[in-house]
Amino acid sequence: MIYLNYDYKKKKKKNGNQIVSIRDIGENSLLEVELKDNEVQLVVYWRNDKTVGFKMPKEMFENIYKDLMESN
Repeated sequence: MIYLNYDYKKKKKKNGNQIVSIRDIGENSLLEVELKDNEVQLVVYWRNDKTVGFKMPKEMFENIYKDLMESN
C-alpha cells in the first residue's frame, strides 16, 4: 500500500531500540514510536518542534491496536 503524502521509516538506534517514524510531508509533522524495554514512547514533532511526548506500557499499546482492529 502506498501513501503519497507520508514517509514511513523503520530503524534501529545504537542502543538497540526499534524506532518507527511516520512523516506527514504536507504538514511537515513527524510521529516517532519507540519501544524501550516494556514501554512504548510516542513523540510528535510539528514543523521541527517537539510538541508532545507520551509513554505507556507495551501491553496497553497492544490492546489499543487490537481494539481498533476489532472495530472494523
